[in-house]
Amino acid sequence: MTEIDTAALATDEALEANVLPLVNEILARFNQEDFSPSQAGMVILGLIYRLMEVMHEAPEARRFFVLALINLINNYLAGEMENPGGCVPADKEEGT
Repeated sequence: MTEIDTAALATDEALEANVLPLVNEILARFNQEDFSPSQAGMVILGLIYRLMEVMHEAPEARRFFVLALINLINNYLAGEMENPGGCVPADKEEGT
């Protein structure tokens, strides 16, 4: 798995058809194993790290992945900024 076909994931439809079933299966497994959100996040970070190692010999695929990840995070944060306090758990909000 050293070459990643970035064209295969060029559209949202292709991404959904190819990846969404696997993502749902992984999330179901996290729920089945009763993983906490922080544990699930550590698994995801571990997978990202391993993927970056695998893509060492495929710099274009690595760049595509990193840019997609940055875009995902930026979009998430932009959505959170539109919803002030969205990142803060209700029991941790100031003044409560």
